[in-house]
Amino acid sequence: MLQYPFFVFVAALQRHYAVLQALALDEGEMPDIKDETVPDEEGMSRPGVVNALEEFKLSVYGDHYDEGTENAGDKKASEASKKRKATAEIAVKECANYNWGELADNGQLKDMTVAELKYYLTAKNLAVAGKKEALISRILTHMGK
Repeated sequence: MLQYPFFVFVAALQRHYAVLQALALDEGEMPDIKDETVPDEEGMSRPGVVNALEEFKLSVYGDHYDEGTENAGDKKASEASKKRKATAEIAVKECANYNWGELADNGQLKDMTVAELKYYLTAKNLAVAGKKEALISRILTHMGK
């Protein structure tokens, strides 16, 4: 189920009840409802608010924060994403060494190792978690068999 912030429902309810009221009172026009959840851009650009935001950034990120550069968290994330990308490239190469359709048709997937099955799953961006039977089932489902 999708989860929306509470204020989205409040705005929708405001509009809904305004339309119901207009219909009940037989008014010709539907009222325009001001969405109170939309940020006040003019108010946010006031010097006092801008200064408060800058002070907040300074207290959270420190003196040397630059929005255009990566911070330490991003560097860790980029190293992890590089590792995932390298693993995916290896999986694609290894996956190409097998005739997966033939293996599935002949029932030979059960004879493969979990690592070999994970090559296919990783190469196809499918989940690699689970027991061997679950991996085989996921591969067969993906192949439409």
